[in-house]
Amino acid sequence: MTLCTREWFPTSITGQLGSYQAWDLSTIDAETMIRAFIDKLKPFLKTNGAFDQVTIYTQATATSPNIPRDGMALGIAGTAAGGDEAAVSRTWNFKTTGNGDAKVVILDTPIRSTWFNRVLPSNWTTDELGVATEFGTSSNAWSGRDDLQAVVGRSITLDLNDKLQRMYFK
Repeated sequence: MTLCTREWFPTSITGQLGSYQAWDLSTIDAETMIRAFIDKLKPFLKTNGAFDQVTIYTQATATSPNIPRDGMALGIAGTAAGGDEAAVSRTWNFKTTGNGDAKVVILDTPIRSTWFNRVLPSNWTTDELGVATEFGTSSNAWSGRDDLQAVVGRSITLDLNDKLQRMYFK
């Protein structure tokens, strides 16, 4: 999973991954922000999967290469008691303050009861809403690809991930 953020600073507050300036102009510890977000994502990752590590990259410009700056092992296991489905991706779709797009994609997620129908915010579960709230809150530094804050949740989509299908079902 790759997620965009505001500018990263090497100075940590309480953790060991540096920090960010949040959208509300406060400073947030990177490790705190990342762990809080993963805590919201755990219900969508099966128990046989884990968020094993985090790497923070920076880019000088939008077209510059990603440069790894810091990282650490996590080992945070998923908590979803899903079935045998494989190669399913779940995507939260957002709009940013500049009308850009922001997405959060998790792979190998259990299928929701709506199967592959587009799920609008009015039908999000408490856990799905928790992910959206954590991603868009002003006290965090998550951003869309346009470097602006994600503020409106648009939908959740579930899809069979072609690349994972090819890998799993050779």
